[in-house]
Amino acid sequence: MRELSVYYCPVCGHYAYFQLPKNAFCHKCQINMNLLGMRYQDFMDLDHEARDRLITRKIIENAPTMVNRICAPDKVYNQRELIGRLTAECSRLEKENQELNQTVEWMHKTIWDQLARIRELEKELETQKNS
Repeated sequence: MRELSVYYCPVCGHYAYFQLPKNAFCHKCQINMNLLGMRYQDFMDLDHEARDRLITRKIIENAPTMVNRICAPDKVYNQRELIGRLTAECSRLEKENQELNQTVEWMHKTIWDQLARIRELEKELETQKNS
């Protein structure tokens, strides 16, 4: 016999226990429920408040738009993090720009070397025709 698994609805937070994933359906929201990823017995050992906190955290983790809305005021005033990210991005872009400039210089040199070689071969060919 299969062990029960704990499932929760990512919209309303309703949780239930099922043996088969195909049965994990929230009839209130009309969507499939998510596996909690915790053994049934471990979940049963939690009190109701701990269960609610766990499921609330899972809903927030899986709803990034909600997390962004909740954290937005904090991000507005967190200038140090913004400056750190922008500084790191500037460093990355400067390094990328340097690598691209080196590539362009190499290509430019290669093209001119090839053109010089072609001209030498053309002169050599011309001298052989005249001989």
